[in-house]
Parts: sequence; structure tokens; C-alpha cells
Amino acid sequence: MAAARRKTGWEPQGWIAGYDALAVYVHRDNPLSEISLEQLAQVYGRNGRILTWNQLGAALPGPSRQEIILISRQSNSGTYQYFRRAILGRSQDFRLGTRDLSGSKEVVTLIGTALGAIGYSGMGYATSQVKTLSVSRRSGESAYAPTEANVAAGAYPITRPLYLYSLGMPTGATKEYLDWILSPAGQTVLRQAGYVPAASGPQTDLARRGSAGGADVKQP
Repeated sequence: MAAARRKTGWEPQGWIAGYDALAVYVHRDNPLSEISLEQLAQVYGRNGRILTWNQLGAALPGPSRQEIILISRQSNSGTYQYFRRAILGRSQDFRLGTRDLSGSKEVVTLIGTALGAIGYSGMGYATSQVKTLSVSRRSGESAYAPTEANVAAGAYPITRPLYLYSLGMPTGATKEYLDWILSPAGQTVLRQAGYVPAASGPQTDLARRGSAGGADVKQP
């Protein structure tokens, strides 16, 4: 935001268009039903100590299937960057050996074919071949599924706002576009795409400044 202000002389404006809950996916036959942020850090982190499903209390059939197969996104993905920041913090990196895919749909498709796999993607990408895990902030606390109701209540912990930006207050076609996105018609389309409408989210002030914590969509 500060860099845009310096380079253009315009005051950037940000709006929350909706919310994206990143779901943690496993194969539909995996017996695990919930996981904590701490456990996810131990699964995905470079120095994490959770390597097998047995360590999570989920015994899969066959000794060769106990290893957790880590599915992730490519490092240039905003989803990758957000998940890393939310789960591992800014100082830790992903464990070596993750299978990094280029798209959210591809992540879910692969997990649906591999009993021992785990991965993350938007909640709207769920299929009948996978299931989403409920997530708790800490081990022993209540875990919440990635649903619109839980996002709205601020209960699901891996949720990011979807931001739209403009340089200065928008006018003309840009303003019409923004007005439509925030209108009931636009928010219906957003919901149908698997996201949570802005007014349903934990922050209902739509004319909110943008920040680095969300997914950014820039508008000229």
C-alpha cells in the first residue's frame, strides 16, 4: 500500500469482496476428522515431527500407507503464501518433498486418488472423492468445519478476506464493477463460486482498507 502511494501519488483504497476459507482435504476414506493448527505446522513445517497418520491417530490400512503424502501449491501461488503464513508463520518454510501443483482443483483431484494424501484448497473445490477436516486453533480446543456459518462467526481459523483495490476512489466503469460485486447479484455469484459473501463474514465493513493478509485483486 505504501509503495503504491509513493510510486503513483494516489491513495490506494481497498474493499472486502468476500472471504475464502482454505479447507484441509484428505481422501474420503481417511478416518481422520479433525486437526489443529499446531498439528498442521508439525505436518507441513520443515522441522515438523508428524510424518505418519498413526501420529495423528488415524491408522490407514497397510503399513505402506502410513506415510503422510503432502500436497501443496507452487510457491508463486497466493494460496501457498497465505497457507504458509497462517500455519508456519513468516520464519519457517515447508517441509521438503511436498508435491506442488499449479491449481486448486488439481490439489483436490490428486487427494481423491491417494488415500494417504493431505492438502489445502478453497472450500468450494470439495468433491465426493475427498472430505474436509475440521480445524481447531490449538490441540484440545473445539474444531470447526470450513462452512459459511463458521466463517461468518469467525470460528474457522484458516480464512482470508478477498480484497479489491483501486488507486483513489473508483469512478466510471471501475466503480460500476465494484458496485456490482458488492451488490446482492454479485455476492450471489461469489457464493456460487464457493466463497463467503462479504456481509456474511466476520468483518462487515465493506469499505475497509486492504492489508497483506488477504488475497488481492487489483483494479486500475
